[in-house]
Amino acid sequence: MPEHNLEEKQMNKMTDRLKFVGRDNVKIYTEADFLRQQPKGPQWQDSAWLNWWDDKHKVGGIHRIGHEYNNPDCKGPMVAAWSSLATPKGVGRQVRYLPLREEDKLPNGWGGGDDSCKVEFDNDGSVWSINDEASGVSAKLRFTDFHGAFRGFPSSGRTSEDIAPDHIDVTGRVTGTITMQGETFEADGLGVRDHGWGHRDYDRMRSHRYMSGTFGPDFSFVSWAVHNAVSDTIEIFGWVMKGDTAIFPTDIDMVTYTEIDSSSTRGGRIRYVLPDGEVIESELIAAAPGFQNYFHNMPCLNTLCVATCNGRTGAGMLESSMNFHGGHRVPTRMQRGLVGAGFFPAIPEGQWNREGTPFIIKRTI
Repeated sequence: MPEHNLEEKQMNKMTDRLKFVGRDNVKIYTEADFLRQQPKGPQWQDSAWLNWWDDKHKVGGIHRIGHEYNNPDCKGPMVAAWSSLATPKGVGRQVRYLPLREEDKLPNGWGGGDDSCKVEFDNDGSVWSINDEASGVSAKLRFTDFHGAFRGFPSSGRTSEDIAPDHIDVTGRVTGTITMQGETFEADGLGVRDHGWGHRDYDRMRSHRYMSGTFGPDFSFVSWAVHNAVSDTIEIFGWVMKGDTAIFPTDIDMVTYTEIDSSSTRGGRIRYVLPDGEVIESELIAAAPGFQNYFHNMPCLNTLCVATCNGRTGAGMLESSMNFHGGHRVPTRMQRGLVGAGFFPAIPEGQWNREGTPFIIKRTI
């Protein structure tokens, strides 16, 4: 891999403070794990991710760049990249699946297959740069970590074997600006960044859920539920961060509020039982239309949310998929989700259910 010059001092200070409750021998990642890794096996993917929401300014985004080095369904290495930005003016979406170029293998990050999206690490964190000239949407967003990096994903089981052998998930603060159709919006929100790499077989995922909530440096959570199509099992895992302590629950329950189209959601609810018996419940309420990305055989919907817990308000995200059609039903229109790419003007909440919008019309007869 290319040499990089990130400072390890601050990162080491953060990982030195990490503590764990409810799981032994948790792997702590180093600064070198933040960046692209050398491909070492079949169906190898290496991806960077960011989800965030700023409820004060009503702006947020979902961003992903995945480098696929040896997908058996493709003739060569590919980049799967998408970026969705929501503001009071509307939604700007990019959806790309392009050949992987040498210039996408950035020394300190990932390129998105063209010049419209990239993410790079520096001594102060990571920066996403978005420039979609066709839609008149651009952004520069900096993510600052709240805590050190560790392997919260299980080290055994079907999820580890089939979906995500290594996965970094860190909550933090997002700052920057978004320009949309000539209007500029400030961003100062909360969210989660991740880096996942290794073997990934998307055909194994029949359905899944991902929920996150970030309330500040002192409290956040992330969780997944993965329904494996081959083993016909469901594995649920996640953790609660209290400052620099990661707490692995004894029980996690995740519920989504799914619309009639079986895919788009209004939000959801999550409940943790911690090892000391403490119960934590959080409600996630949709703050923007869901962003639908048909990824290989999997319809994956990301819904930016306002998260509430014990009287606090934070930033949340709910990702969900339903793939009982085995990848043969490509979503077209949805009740609360946007399928295509481009710019979508803002629609007041009470006016979604009418002709001329990108959403399915719901009628009582």
